[in-house]
Amino acid sequence: MTDWIELIKEAKTVAIFSHINSDGDANGSALAIKYMLDDLGKETYVFVPTPINKSYHFLGVNEISCTRKLSSYDLAIAVDAPNTKRFGQCENEFFKAKKSINIDHHADNENYATINIVEPDISSACELIYKLFKAENINITPKIATCIYLGISTDTGGFMRGFHGAVTTETWFAIADLVKLGADTKLVNENIFMTMRKSVFELYRKGLDRVEFFEDGKIAMLCITKKILDETGTELTDTHKLTDVINGIEGVEITAIMTQKGYREQSVSVRAHNKNAQRICKYFGGGGHLKASGCRIYKQFYDAKAELLEQCKKELYRND
Repeated sequence: MTDWIELIKEAKTVAIFSHINSDGDANGSALAIKYMLDDLGKETYVFVPTPINKSYHFLGVNEISCTRKLSSYDLAIAVDAPNTKRFGQCENEFFKAKKSINIDHHADNENYATINIVEPDISSACELIYKLFKAENINITPKIATCIYLGISTDTGGFMRGFHGAVTTETWFAIADLVKLGADTKLVNENIFMTMRKSVFELYRKGLDRVEFFEDGKIAMLCITKKILDETGTELTDTHKLTDVINGIEGVEITAIMTQKGYREQSVSVRAHNKNAQRICKYFGGGGHLKASGCRIYKQFYDAKAELLEQCKKELYRND
């Protein structure tokens, strides 16, 4: 893994990428890398696809992402993204780089970079970044520590689950060290876990009333129209927390939230307990983690809903 730091030392201009509908791990890991590069005197360009959910604006990623670009970059660093399609409107920028590094924890990562550092069993891209920084004795400032804490805490659902990767003793040791290094856990916890925007509350109010149950309550599905997003003033990424709430209902094995993005484009988030969420989403060309995955379905709303439900049922009754 030492080769990755050599590429950084050689580079002057570095572009940083993460995935569309960015979550805490995507935003935290992109910023942690940026601040590390800034401390090394590198010229950095951030490409976290917009719009970025307002819940993460407190760290300022929305103010710097996709605001500056060059005709080429010495190096591109991708975090928390299994393939380049996940860069959305920023994908072309990635291919302007002469060399690239891919840091990720998705099992279906396509190893698309010059150097690929992929550990599917780790809790988050941010924990992997922490591990890399410690191995190279890179200075983890309080600002970097806060970003890494954001990614680990959100991808583990506040340390209560391991949908995206295992929460291990190493995870807890990392958190203890990050606190010691000055991570502002209060800032993150208040913005992410203890505060809900009023618009999101309205989305919860409308959304939870529309949850449907199938197969004796083993499948829970919520389908959100664009009209509901417009009425509540929320964004597609605001629906993610609803997935976790519904998935916690007693007896539910598979949870699917489908959100209308366009007339023939639906965004889907799937969670599973003892089944394979990744397999459901892979059918539609998506992917992610074993217990938490996502995809897009390019069909009209009700046709997409019917096909998604069919795949959830198939997965529920698989015996392998």
